[in-house]
Amino acid sequence: MRRPHRFVVARALVKEMLPTLLLAAGVSTFLLLIRALFVLADLLIARSVEFGTVARLLLLGVPNILALTLPIGTLFAVLMTAARWAADSELIAIQACGVPLRRVARPLVGVALLVFAGDAALTLAVMPGANAQLSGLTRKIAFSAANAEVEQRVFAEDFPGQLLYVDKIDRGTGRWHGILLFDTTNPAQESLVTADSGDLVIDPHDGSAWLNLQDTTTHLLRPDEPNSYRKNDNNELRIRLRQAQAAPGQHSQLGVRETLTSELLKRVRAAKGRDTTEAREASVELNKRVAIPAAAVVFALVGFPLGIRNRRGGKSFGLTASVGLVVAYYVLLNNGELLATGGKVPVAFGMWLPNFVLLLVAGVLFHRASRGAAGGGGGSTVFGLIAAAARLAGAPFRLLWAAFRRLWFGKNDAADRAAGGMRARVPGTLGIIDRYLLRQCLSFFVLVLVAVSSLWVAVDLSGNLEDIRRNAVALVTVASYYMFSLPQILHDTLPIAFLIAFLATATMLERRNETTAFKAAGISLSRIALPLLLLGAASGAGLFLLDDHVTQKAERSKQQLEDVIRGRKVARSYRATDRPYVFLPDGRTLVNFLEFDPDTNTLIRPSVFIFDQRFNLRTRYMAKRATFVNGHWVAEGAWSRTFMADATPEFVSYKGPVDLPLPVRPNYFGREYRRPEQMSFSELRRYIATLRAAGYRVDRLVVQLNQKVAYPFSLVLLAWLAMPFAFRPGRSRSAIGGIALALVLGMAYFGLTVLVTQLGEAALIPPALAAWTPTVVFALLAVNRHTTLRT
Repeated sequence: MRRPHRFVVARALVKEMLPTLLLAAGVSTFLLLIRALFVLADLLIARSVEFGTVARLLLLGVPNILALTLPIGTLFAVLMTAARWAADSELIAIQACGVPLRRVARPLVGVALLVFAGDAALTLAVMPGANAQLSGLTRKIAFSAANAEVEQRVFAEDFPGQLLYVDKIDRGTGRWHGILLFDTTNPAQESLVTADSGDLVIDPHDGSAWLNLQDTTTHLLRPDEPNSYRKNDNNELRIRLRQAQAAPGQHSQLGVRETLTSELLKRVRAAKGRDTTEAREASVELNKRVAIPAAAVVFALVGFPLGIRNRRGGKSFGLTASVGLVVAYYVLLNNGELLATGGKVPVAFGMWLPNFVLLLVAGVLFHRASRGAAGGGGGSTVFGLIAAAARLAGAPFRLLWAAFRRLWFGKNDAADRAAGGMRARVPGTLGIIDRYLLRQCLSFFVLVLVAVSSLWVAVDLSGNLEDIRRNAVALVTVASYYMFSLPQILHDTLPIAFLIAFLATATMLERRNETTAFKAAGISLSRIALPLLLLGAASGAGLFLLDDHVTQKAERSKQQLEDVIRGRKVARSYRATDRPYVFLPDGRTLVNFLEFDPDTNTLIRPSVFIFDQRFNLRTRYMAKRATFVNGHWVAEGAWSRTFMADATPEFVSYKGPVDLPLPVRPNYFGREYRRPEQMSFSELRRYIATLRAAGYRVDRLVVQLNQKVAYPFSLVLLAWLAMPFAFRPGRSRSAIGGIALALVLGMAYFGLTVLVTQLGEAALIPPALAAWTPTVVFALLAVNRHTTLRT
């Protein structure tokens, strides 16, 4: 009679762990894919890439993320399951029946072993082929997407040795008007091609990109010999755009991440014990493909004793401990990989060190937990160290919370304790319940943001490690790159992070029956949610300010550092003084200079191009230097060439100083260069007004302008929508329900945002409608669902 009930406990543990595992891995995977969704939607709608190709890109990229998020999901699931069973005293009851803790942990470790097997199959068999196909597919569509990648009135610097400028782009037909193409491969000779119109054609065989230009003129000039000038006119001209060259060392064979496991084994065996760089890199990759999946088992062994030793920490402790362990693991793994690849430590030691360290910690924690269960007490030094580390990591947030309380509430925790809870609330300040709810929600909010940021950095660092090692990038450069990445991460994840925090707070109140107590005291659910919604509104305002003043500047710095990490020989420039070509506000005068000296207001070797309305070159000035004096740019050693109405050139060499036709002040050349998407709200609004007055289509920019306001609304909107689902009367619900709902709502909101944004930028729907459709749709849905809420 006992046999049918033999696995009751095991089944109960597995049934509780699996949903948490799937949702934790799903949430983390989705959060890491948010930015990629916008890129893929842009490829599909704006760049005319086929749906099947975009779907393949997504599917080929998912295995790389799943390989990392499955062990992380296992850790969180084991921690949460063990903590819940310990908090409800179910583990005590099981131990009272004589069942040891190690036997209770077996089903959880068994699930972790299954995750390890599946993840190992993913890394060993699926990922190499997927990475190889992803690289090939990316190269194939790179130039097929170039037509939409080129923006009107913005220089395209993505073609080696070529600088492309398009004045107007007809989004309906894709035809370009007012085209300039500079060839910068030969410093001793300047080459400029002007064209009235043209389009870009992709060769279906090799994926090469060709410019088909109409009504063209080619200007060739040696700067040191102004008289040696040549001009060629053509009705039609076909020019091939150059593709970026592969990084050094990548032209002969696939990188180790794209190489099949069998091929890596052949490389290791071919070395026959010799410590060659190729064999070492292959061995590192082989060990990594097994070590990362094995982390699922190690995480389970560490997570179980951590969970049962922290009965009251709940979700907060589970999330904090998960983040700490994951960060520690990847710090050890990435450093071990660098040392092993460089030959400074044995490969097996470098790649398996984090697993062995955590396995040792798991053994100590299990031993302490078993002694504590047997003896009814006993502290854990390791657990104490982990808890102390968690408290230390949270110290900055506690200090910020204390400062926040003093500024907003006018008091601190010590004053509250001294008052004994009897002090009457001052009008205009928050009450005890409001402070309690805000404290809970803020703690979840910060933890989710820290978790997402840490996970993103860990995953991205794993992908960039090969470039960092190959290009010998300094540690300070890598750290600065990820520091400048944080604002964009926060921008992308703040709405869904606040939604998760709101739902976690609500489910905690439901689980503890605190909402029942509040309603019994005459406090409605709407009043309970009010401080949380106000927090969402404040966070939305903060998101707007972050995007307007911090994110765009950080992104420009991040792109410069990314050029260093990728090993680009000529990094992209982001200041006007660093850019070789700058258009004046009239849109028809182009200035090129070697250097601008802000102390003396001097342009070194300026070159001025003046075009007509069809972008035919009419006048060209060149000088040794030009200095701003009394409101004029006075040039020395200058000459000019003017093309008359009959197309004959008139050359003039000036013996003395001459004024250049530059109606701008010196600060124009020293200003910071910004692409439209890198402008603040007010800058973008002025830029749109300027383009609209000049007769340009500004649909894409209007969508971006409206989104700067609409997107921050999503923080309070998603929380408002979640209220009817979070505050449901009836039985207590676990936090997993809230996280599941957050994932569904977040995916729906971001999916709709991605779709309508690209439709608006492609001028298929009105720009304002595209930006505000997700907000309006979810607001109407929230109103509908609130009719079912019993407050």
